[in-house]
Amino acid sequence: MNDLTAVLEGCRTEILDPRLTARIQSTGSLDVVLVSRRAFDLAITSSPLPLPEWFPVSPGRVVTASVTDLTLRAAVPLSETGTGEICRLLFELDWALLARIKETLEARRRDVNSFLDQVRDPREDSQSFHELLAGCERTLASVQNPRDFRPSTAKNPTLVGHLWRVANTKPVDGLVKVAESLARATRLEGSSAGDHREALVAVLARPSRTFPSPEARWAYNVIRSIQGACQLVTAAKHADEYGRYPAWLLRSLSLDLRESLDEAVRVFSR
Repeated sequence: MNDLTAVLEGCRTEILDPRLTARIQSTGSLDVVLVSRRAFDLAITSSPLPLPEWFPVSPGRVVTASVTDLTLRAAVPLSETGTGEICRLLFELDWALLARIKETLEARRRDVNSFLDQVRDPREDSQSFHELLAGCERTLASVQNPRDFRPSTAKNPTLVGHLWRVANTKPVDGLVKVAESLARATRLEGSSAGDHREALVAVLARPSRTFPSPEARWAYNVIRSIQGACQLVTAAKHADEYGRYPAWLLRSLSLDLRESLDEAVRVFSR
């Protein structure tokens, strides 16, 4: 509060401007924005403050001044998240997954078929796996701007769309089997994929059962990252249906998802 008193004294001329003084007196209060060179780390956010004798409201009185750290509290709509890069990474991950699985299809058809059987929509069980992959490729090839790419779980879904639907519908422990089949279908065995950091959304949704391998655990992280990214993109498109959230939280969440997706693109593109 000593800093706040010093700021008020330093701004005395501006505060006593007749136009500002009239506005302060009409509302009976004054909000001050302090720009600091370091983070606000005080536990107490309100304290007595003696107002100077020249102050337009309650001069000389001791009042309770409250401090709100806007770094943590400044809230914005979900549309301010900036989802273009997330969409682009989902698009690149979709292509990388498709290419990797098509490469494995001839040599390890059983593993690929097992994965596709796990993620295929039950309503399309008459569709062959070749038709499924061909449909994914057509959908991706029709995308003109990757930053506008929005995966779908129902209409002409890609592999990312299929994984998103499965992540939304399967129980947590059941999703471990999908992750295990994804690791086999993309030939992650013996790779360093299991050494990579997991996204926070995957950690928060960890299953109760143990993963059969580090590669399956990392594949589970990929699935949860896809789900989190797709959900965030969808929510941002319908931001008017939701409230506001701290800007730093949205930036951190977006960065964490982007780093996880980017790592997945690099691993599957090797």
